[in-house]
Amino acid sequence: MPPRPLPNSIEIGIVTTNMTEMRHFYGDTLGLKYQSELSFPGGVMHRYHLENSIIKLVSYDTPPAIEVIAGGGLAAKGYRYISMGMEGISAWFAELETMGVSIPVHVTPFADGIGFGFIADPDGNWIEVFGTL
Repeated sequence: MPPRPLPNSIEIGIVTTNMTEMRHFYGDTLGLKYQSELSFPGGVMHRYHLENSIIKLVSYDTPPAIEVIAGGGLAAKGYRYISMGMEGISAWFAELETMGVSIPVHVTPFADGIGFGFIADPDGNWIEVFGTL
């Protein structure tokens, strides 16, 4: 029998060689609350709250040999993007665009008052944003 999961806990690790820009994006641009820095043998992690989940920005002393495969779900198999639900995504996307954030897929309505779109972080990782328009 598998162990019981901890309640409301999903943590997503994003490996980067661009920590300064990534911290600015997730902390300042997206407005996620900074939790802590965690050093470990061979690297460092910076943790950000996304409600009950954690986004972990990780860098290693020896950088990975392969770069990010940008392009979300259409670019490669495997874990390809994270999703976050927000209120008022149309106005937020307009604000993000003025800030120079890459928007590979603009807000697309798909139900009454609901939509989705994709933004990309400085490394090219896609983030789906869904919610009320």
